[in-house]
Amino acid sequence: MNKKIICFGEILWDIYPDKIQLGGAPYNVFCRLNSFGINTEIVSSIGNDDLGLKIIETFKKNNYSSKYIQLENNYSTGKVMIELKNGEPKYSISENVAWDFISLPKKYIKDFDTIDILIYGSLASRNNESFSTLEEILKNSNYKILDLNIRQNYFNKEKLDFLIDSSDFLKVNLDELILLNQLFELNISNTQKLSESICKRYNLDYICITNGSVDSTIYDGTNFYKINSFSVKSVDSVGAGDSFLAAFVSNFFFKKVNIHESLRIASAYGALTSAKKGATPNISNQEIKNFIKNS
Repeated sequence: MNKKIICFGEILWDIYPDKIQLGGAPYNVFCRLNSFGINTEIVSSIGNDDLGLKIIETFKKNNYSSKYIQLENNYSTGKVMIELKNGEPKYSISENVAWDFISLPKKYIKDFDTIDILIYGSLASRNNESFSTLEEILKNSNYKILDLNIRQNYFNKEKLDFLIDSSDFLKVNLDELILLNQLFELNISNTQKLSESICKRYNLDYICITNGSVDSTIYDGTNFYKINSFSVKSVDSVGAGDSFLAAFVSNFFFKKVNIHESLRIASAYGALTSAKKGATPNISNQEIKNFIKNS
């Protein structure tokens, strides 16, 4: 039986000075999982406008399911202005757009009775309507993976506490981990002890900490597993963390590869994504194998 995998949150257009590309962390994970042959759905909302219709066209072209994407007449399709400096992005995110108003149409409620894996972030919860929808979906999800993805000032302590408490697997980058330390006044300066504390506080199965070009670590409540990052020239790091997460989910939860090797493959996907332009560049299995072998 196929597992029901859902990504929840924003689908938007990444607008660079010289191009426009489809993005949003949940979409990037959804896109990468589908590229692995894992049948994944996405719950989101887009505007009934030119940019929204362009998204529907892209989904048709790639044979992606758009079943749970709402067309919103009152709000426009989301956009993010991106500036790159040495491959690192600076974001300016449009507000009061379609993905701030994700609802669950009544005709689909029964579809969400049982979800095997739900993957979600914190950004889509900035507006209470999308947050309320996520709350409902979380109730029927067997396994919950939270990729924090804190952007600008779109977070608050109460919602973050709820989102983390609802999750089984938490992925954060080092900056987000430090933010949690400050926000929840944990006052723990040692990264390892901080990870242990958050894992225990929220009864997590796993906490994964990515540290860009340095390393990636997973703590499973007992042991720490660490992989040094692969060395690449970063061209565009947008989507690197999303490729990392999708690759880890594919290998660890589906292929049942051990945690250390899953982390290595995920790290390779993250590195190769940042070495290419765009959030979801084509990366073949053979490319990954060669990359790991030659690194």
